[in-house]
Amino acid sequence: MIRLLAAHRGVAALLAALVLSVSLLVAALPRMLEASYDEGAQRLLSNSPPQLTSLGVVLSTSYYAEPLGGIEQIVAKDDDWRTELPPALRQVTNAEKLISVEIEQQRILNRRNEHLTLAWVSSAESAVRYVKGRPPGPRKGNRFDVGLAAPAAAEVGIKVGDVLQLDGFSAKVTGLYEPVTGAKAFWAHYDSLGRVIRALPVGAMEEQMYLAGLTDGDSVATMNTKRTYQWFMTVKSGAVTARNAEAVRSGVADFRYRVSDSGSGISLSTNLDRLMTQFLDRLALTRTLIAVLLGGLIVVCAGTIALAVRLLAERVRGDLALMRARGASLRQVTLMGTGAAALMAVPAALVGYLASFAVPGPVTPIVHIGPALLALAAVGFCAAWVAGAHRKPLDQRRDDIVAARPSPRRIAMEVLVVALGVGGVQLLRTRGLGTDDPLLSLAPLLLALAAAVVTLRVYPLPLRLLVRLTARGRNASSYLGLTMAARAAAGVALPVLALLPALSIGAYGSATVQGIDTAQRQAAWQMIGAEIRVEVDRDIPTRLVEELRRTPGIDAVVPASVGPITADVGFRGLPATVVAVDLEAYRRLVSGSPLTLPRAPDSGALITRGLSAMSSFDISWPKQMSVVPKGIVTSFPGVDVAGQDLIVVPAVAGKANTLLISGDAEAVRSAVKAGMPSGAVIRTVDGALDGIAGEPLASALVTGLWVVTLALAVYALIGVAIAFVSRAPERARAHALLAVLGLTGRQARVLTLLEVTPLLLLTTCAGVALGIGLPALLGAGVDLAAYAGLPAGTPSLAPRTPALLFAAGVALIALVGSYLGGGHAKSGRS
Repeated sequence: MIRLLAAHRGVAALLAALVLSVSLLVAALPRMLEASYDEGAQRLLSNSPPQLTSLGVVLSTSYYAEPLGGIEQIVAKDDDWRTELPPALRQVTNAEKLISVEIEQQRILNRRNEHLTLAWVSSAESAVRYVKGRPPGPRKGNRFDVGLAAPAAAEVGIKVGDVLQLDGFSAKVTGLYEPVTGAKAFWAHYDSLGRVIRALPVGAMEEQMYLAGLTDGDSVATMNTKRTYQWFMTVKSGAVTARNAEAVRSGVADFRYRVSDSGSGISLSTNLDRLMTQFLDRLALTRTLIAVLLGGLIVVCAGTIALAVRLLAERVRGDLALMRARGASLRQVTLMGTGAAALMAVPAALVGYLASFAVPGPVTPIVHIGPALLALAAVGFCAAWVAGAHRKPLDQRRDDIVAARPSPRRIAMEVLVVALGVGGVQLLRTRGLGTDDPLLSLAPLLLALAAAVVTLRVYPLPLRLLVRLTARGRNASSYLGLTMAARAAAGVALPVLALLPALSIGAYGSATVQGIDTAQRQAAWQMIGAEIRVEVDRDIPTRLVEELRRTPGIDAVVPASVGPITADVGFRGLPATVVAVDLEAYRRLVSGSPLTLPRAPDSGALITRGLSAMSSFDISWPKQMSVVPKGIVTSFPGVDVAGQDLIVVPAVAGKANTLLISGDAEAVRSAVKAGMPSGAVIRTVDGALDGIAGEPLASALVTGLWVVTLALAVYALIGVAIAFVSRAPERARAHALLAVLGLTGRQARVLTLLEVTPLLLLTTCAGVALGIGLPALLGAGVDLAAYAGLPAGTPSLAPRTPALLFAAGVALIALVGSYLGGGHAKSGRS
């Protein structure tokens, strides 16, 4: 075996390089993607408010539940709840205790429109720092001690020593505190302890102010009034991964059932399960789409490796035939050829597998299984090929051009592949890609294989027609080149099965990358509404607007007023969002962008359909005016109406809290810093686009698409090159015979090009057609809107240009390589 490999070291090295690179890719890419999935889960949780992700057990005695005793019993109950946690939740929760008990809100009798809630929180000592007075002490009869936040007390005019009269008891302010910045979890859950909440309840004539203060634990726990107990278990965002997210979601449902079954008045307050559902839905689509591309890549790589194995087997065929002629058994010959392939494939797969550990990321089963399966497939294919080639003695084999009839087994297999491809795509269109059905994730690949099978059946027909047409012509080169292509038609199965899926899946991947990028850019423009957007919480003086327009680097400025109002519709009014802007100036500002703006009516306003039944109604902002509907609008760039109605009216002079700007962002920032009121918020399209594209799952998908698409192009070209080289000996013999008749080097290149062109042309056309048609064939089954920050169901954009460029580039490189390498076959060098 060593001598065989030494004699054919070039082909052996090619096989080893292919197996190594494919093993590395198959083992490293999933690890990189899995790390991105984990980052997506952790970023989702870390960006969500802790009060949404925490597991909060709430016991309210207002539901006639039996109240608990003192603080020791309340704190001990926290251990009971943690014991009830399912294992998946226990592994992702912190040991930090956030336990509280509070009495119902009380109106302060000796202060106007003010209300107070008394609470005790377990970790308050480390979360607050008293700047005046002292912490609250035990209750003295009906008088409680209470500590308030210093900013909140100053806002309502409360000082240390004040006594607040409540219903049946009183509270003496003994101290004022400030928050400790390091206690993030505490203030995320109990932010009401640090501020005054102002609200206008339904039916109230005046604004009400609500305060919350800290008091002694045993005092509030033993008070004879309605109490609310809370036990919060915070979640470690870094502990939630793509692999345990489903268990965490299921654990929340299980824990909710256990909590609700513990007695009346007890409930679980959390949004962790909803966040996990949101993440898992996107993760399922991402994983399945990556699986589609990885499946295509593995098929193409396996086909390329099979071509390399076949090339090695053909190169050692003469040596093995000599062994067979000298009396070696079929088993010995097969072991010799298979062992040669195994000596190159197995160590290469092992090296690729070990090299993949240099890529950071968790290890998934495919990391272990993928390289081993590739090596096993290479060795198994070599054994089958060598055994089939040497099954008969040399004198009983025929190397003529008589075409063999396909076996019934092969016909049945081809029909099955076509049926699975068509049926899988139909199911995918109706059920969607984000499911657990493996057939759906393999549907695009099966469709590509079905197209390859159809191409193999169709390929001889146009080739025969071309041979007949060129036989009547006077140019012998075209006839000879196409005749050589026809003689090679029997061996094109592997090249087609490798090349067509590569072109179709690669074209689809390149189009999807461009489509996601286009949709993300459109979403960024829709989110901001202009190249640059400046927002303030007050009216911007007209003088500052004119100064901005004269600032170098700023091309145009359109002022607008955007804000919530209550339209004078019905008895209580109707909440809506008003946009007051010069629509024609705005249209000029965003011309050439992805935004589509409604036409400004000659008079009146644009409104959503919820207000279309009104002939007119009044609004009080940005000024008192009567609105006359003159058109329908469904949305407006840069405005999140959150399900409310939308009213677009003409601009109001001197009333603008938003500036829509085109120009240089740095010039805008400098001008705003110099002349604008404090608190101005500047947002840009580029910043919004970075945020959308930088989301881990979207970034992982785009990275995976690029890597797989480029790998498909490389392995497709390698497969074409191997198929070209495998015909080199026969091509060299034909060219040597024709050289006696005067064949030149240029004519030899033309003959080689004509030999390769029919296969490349037909396969490329079929692959491009399928790649371009896949977005339409898959339809709503692949909803990529979430990766662009668009609402679900938004039509995906899949430009055809990237797919055409991908396929044309692969085909052109292959044709140029065939032409340049065709002249070497004349002299027998291959």
